[in-house]
Amino acid sequence: MKQVSFIHTADIHLDTPFSSLGDKEKADIRRRELESCLENIIDRVRIQNINLLIISGDFFEESCVRGSTIIGVRNLFSELYGTEVVIIPGNHDPLKENSYYNTISWSENVHILTDSDQVLFLEKFNTCIYNMGAVGRVAEDYSRIKENNISTDTFNILVFHGTVDMPFEESNYNAIGSKDIFSLGMDYVALGHMHNYIRYQNGTSIIINPGSPEPMGFDEEGVHGFVQGKIMFTNDNSKFVEAAFVPYSSRNYYNIELDVTGCKSNEEIIQKLSMDDNIDFRNKDLYSLTLKGFIPKNFTPDIKYLMELIKNKCFYVRIKNETSIQFDYEQYLEDPGIKGEFVRMLMDMQENEDSQDRKEILYMAIQMGLQAMENSRVD
Repeated sequence: MKQVSFIHTADIHLDTPFSSLGDKEKADIRRRELESCLENIIDRVRIQNINLLIISGDFFEESCVRGSTIIGVRNLFSELYGTEVVIIPGNHDPLKENSYYNTISWSENVHILTDSDQVLFLEKFNTCIYNMGAVGRVAEDYSRIKENNISTDTFNILVFHGTVDMPFEESNYNAIGSKDIFSLGMDYVALGHMHNYIRYQNGTSIIINPGSPEPMGFDEEGVHGFVQGKIMFTNDNSKFVEAAFVPYSSRNYYNIELDVTGCKSNEEIIQKLSMDDNIDFRNKDLYSLTLKGFIPKNFTPDIKYLMELIKNKCFYVRIKNETSIQFDYEQYLEDPGIKGEFVRMLMDMQENEDSQDRKEILYMAIQMGLQAMENSRVD
């Protein structure tokens, strides 16, 4: 066989409860969208006659996944007649005695990778698939694979759920360096675990972490998707890997800040929000809006009221108030102490400054300085 095609995904986290949304109806919608995401990937595999579907861990959320979800997935996989499905367990769907990986009867085209001693050879695709860290023994697995005589006549893929090029700390699951992985001589390394897209390349060998096809929270901004590619022999019998990120996510998360300095009412905040060209609410997306800046002592933003005005503009919004009290710093001009000296010095700098941006920075410096001196801290 001259080439093998694949779609590589990871970290789908089927049946994740999305409880952080605090809204059962919308959490259920997001949960169902994960199922739709997998169904759409499978449809793409079928329509384009993809040889391999690789899922690099955290396929489902072990603590809350429903049996009906797994049965549905099993049935979908069984209908991929020309495709081999390769799955490695992750830290959210670990390999346990009572895991669905063990208790469900999967179709013959589904391969659950559990032991680095076993190399999955798919003869019809001339492909060897290795695995590492399925049960958390990444160092031992690496040594075992290193001892293998990796053939250059086959397509060689390593499937791995873990962290690459991060500190070797206990909190970093299955940590290993990219240099070590490249030394194994694989054509393609199907990585999983991190929810953002990451790509490493060394010559013709490629490591890709596709990220989660759907974002899970506000710490996962940006476009999400999966990877589609192929490994092929060229005319001179050398190998070449072609792999591209395919944007997919049905919704995106956004963290936005609004400077409400000087606002004296909720209406002024809404007006400021509507005039900010950098903020564009889309009805399909999720937003975390943080109010910043300095406001009068006698005004507190009404978060519930603001949310009522905004919530129909997007799928979900949360609002955090991180404003600080606005000081009337001119009252300190005659102060003989350190506060007065501080205010007079920065006001002199303001008067001699031509740049409006610099003037605003100095204003913020005055407010933060007075806050620190009044409260012995800065919010």
